[in-house]
Amino acid sequence: MEIIDSLVTGDVIITADIQYNNMLAENVTVEEYVTTRIYGTIKKDVTVNAGSTLYLHGKYHGKLTNNGGTIHIY
Repeated sequence: MEIIDSLVTGDVIITADIQYNNMLAENVTVEEYVTTRIYGTIKKDVTVNAGSTLYLHGKYHGKLTNNGGTIHIY
């Protein structure tokens, strides 16, 4: 799994297994069959697609849409 330590902002579409250690995103979409771990804040919406797993260590402020994935919020 790749690890990104730099600040990530804006709309983010995640297409590969990855860990973000410093996220301040607008909207986040996790594509199918991807595992991701996010440390930070999502200002708007989160979408998790089929077969994917999201570990969110932080907050989201919009709508959470689960299209058949697994979501863990800490």
